[in-house]
Amino acid sequence: MARRRGAGRAGQPVEPLGSMSQPTGPLVAGTESCLKCGASELTRIRMTLTDGRPAVFVSCPACEQTNWFALEGDGVPLDRSEVLGN
Repeated sequence: MARRRGAGRAGQPVEPLGSMSQPTGPLVAGTESCLKCGASELTRIRMTLTDGRPAVFVSCPACEQTNWFALEGDGVPLDRSEVLGN
């Protein structure tokens, strides 16, 4: 069945596409700097996890550390099994 334009999973509104170089809105807790090396120039990509929760994927180009954070979370990275649905 085709997905209706403007509707995400289970009828949720689709997150608008943004820019990795010019993020919009406030930073999500835990994504201000790299947890491993402290760098602040990070790639942040908003996405929806397979269970429908909004999250932010963070990648550090300096040390290659990656993490996912819940959009409305407490700044603690999500466990990879939560993200990958294992």
